[in-house]
Amino acid sequence: MSSLTDEQRKMIEANKKAAQAKLTAKLALRNTPQQVINKNNQCTLSVSGLVVSPSPNGKFIRSNYNKSSQNSQSKPIHGTCEIISKERFTVHVAYHQQLIDTFKTILSKNYDPKTSEWSFLIKYHDQLMISIKPLEPLVKIEKLPNFVLKLFKNIEDTETHYSKIDISSIGNDMLDNLYPFQKLGVQFGVSKKGRCIIADDMGLGKTIQAIAIVKYYSDNFPLLIVCPSSMRYTWEEEIRLRLPNVPVSSICVLSKTNEQFIDPAVVITSYDLMTRNKDMLLKFKFGIIVFDESHSLKSDKSARTKVALSLAMQSKQCILLSGTPALSRPIELYCQIKAITRNNFLTPIEYGVRYCNGRETNFGWDFSGSSNMKELKIILETHFMIRRLKSEVLKQLPQKIRNVVVLKPENIKARTQNMDDLEVMMTNKSLKKIEVRGALLKYFNQTGEVKLPAICDYILNLLKEGKKFLVFAHHQKVINGICDVLENNETYYIRIDGKTSSEERKSVCDQFQSEDMYRVAVLSICAANSGITLTAAKLVIFAELYWNPGILTQAEDRAHRIGQAEAVTIQYLLAKGTADDHIWPLIQSKLNVLNKAGLSKDNFKDDSTTVINCSAKSNQMSILDFLNGEDSELDENDLKFLDEVEESQCKRPRKC
Repeated sequence: MSSLTDEQRKMIEANKKAAQAKLTAKLALRNTPQQVINKNNQCTLSVSGLVVSPSPNGKFIRSNYNKSSQNSQSKPIHGTCEIISKERFTVHVAYHQQLIDTFKTILSKNYDPKTSEWSFLIKYHDQLMISIKPLEPLVKIEKLPNFVLKLFKNIEDTETHYSKIDISSIGNDMLDNLYPFQKLGVQFGVSKKGRCIIADDMGLGKTIQAIAIVKYYSDNFPLLIVCPSSMRYTWEEEIRLRLPNVPVSSICVLSKTNEQFIDPAVVITSYDLMTRNKDMLLKFKFGIIVFDESHSLKSDKSARTKVALSLAMQSKQCILLSGTPALSRPIELYCQIKAITRNNFLTPIEYGVRYCNGRETNFGWDFSGSSNMKELKIILETHFMIRRLKSEVLKQLPQKIRNVVVLKPENIKARTQNMDDLEVMMTNKSLKKIEVRGALLKYFNQTGEVKLPAICDYILNLLKEGKKFLVFAHHQKVINGICDVLENNETYYIRIDGKTSSEERKSVCDQFQSEDMYRVAVLSICAANSGITLTAAKLVIFAELYWNPGILTQAEDRAHRIGQAEAVTIQYLLAKGTADDHIWPLIQSKLNVLNKAGLSKDNFKDDSTTVINCSAKSNQMSILDFLNGEDSELDENDLKFLDEVEESQCKRPRKC
């Protein structure tokens, strides 16, 4: 018989239960990050969405716990919304269980396992925002801007495909001269009531599309055409050809400041003369305006842009043409969109914050970046802009073949001490930005001189092969040097630079196009990158680089455009150990930004590299491997610096 009393037995049993409870609690702690001691000194454990608590008999029981109490321990999370198609938007946000539960209640929900993001129909946007409201302040989702919502909310009810629009009123003569994709461009313009951007690839016939839209709205004449100075007479010829009902005497081409006109049907002027004659032009009140090469309106601070916007506000139709609507940055599109929407658009700050990664600094707003590029691309293509690439709409037009040619090092003129000093300055972080910019400009200038012997040697080899080609250069010394080589070789050539008049440009282009004896066109990158057609050549050489990739691609397409029957090869001549080492990677990075917004199809990073007369092992490589041996991705400060260099170049008086 046991000698234990009843009281001792009860105490032993109680100790066993207490030990069992402690052991169970320790095991539970391994599977949960949270434990709370309640007011009765009992341990409450959270395990996989359940609460584990001791019962009066020492055993643990499980029950649902309050999720909001768990989330109250978490840091607040922030998210944003972005349009991803004409019908849907997505939410960029970190994981949050209650938020996901809310997402699942929305009828149009869709989860993408690849991006780990949820998307919804745009018409459910407001419902989603209301559903998320109770989760504040722990969860804060930034709404889509009201203007963006307004553009897309009722798109299913109001959208009629523009291909069904009847444009027969422009007449069979014009319709018969339009490619199918050009006809679609005209219908798009009419669907937008004549206020649009035609941003087709260079060489796809934006001019004829604009004139067809103008003809559709001919009751709203007079017509104002604003274009680069060198293209005024080309436009005059197109108007005479395409609009025969307009009397020749009613077409006025402005050639000087304060030139008067009396009741014209069509006025053609340059951007500079538009600015100087602003009072006269504004007073006349044009019903239709065409801005050719509209990327000239990229800065809202320039006088030309302010005048252009004032004119656009007055007109019933406003057609913008540009193969490169944003040469460098999304902010450059803002004024163009503003022109066709008559100010019914986001404010500069709203646009800059949403699409240019806008940041307020001590010196004001910085809109040099890019953000929400997919949404901007969809907005542009759906509501404001039509853009077709050659590869998409003109299968019979051959592709461009772009190569980088690294010149023979032995043909590069010996570097000077001054170039070495400039190279050091380029990497000196203690110098002011203006000093570094000045060093790069000087370095760029001297690069042309040291490359010239190798450039000339390369051109001589091309002449031996009997090829007909275009050669672009920037500096007058380089252009002159190339011309000297051609003359010494008794080669017929044409030359177009800043000194070439509009009339002479057309004459020499016709010579190159029609006469086999003219084998080379020597062209200034600045003065001959647009407005001319030289499809008689299928080879384009860039003896020098330029700061802006949009200008380079425009220049390429002087040969690669409608009328070209063969593949076009583009060659960039680069020299190791010169300013090319710095400029080429910057050009690539600037193009990368435009690619994300769908504003450029070019990508110099994938181009093949041919090293002239070097070992076979080097024949196909990345230009960065050859020049720098490292990746070329640059940050926003590098790209902003390049923009400043370009602007400083543009402000300098130059001959080319």
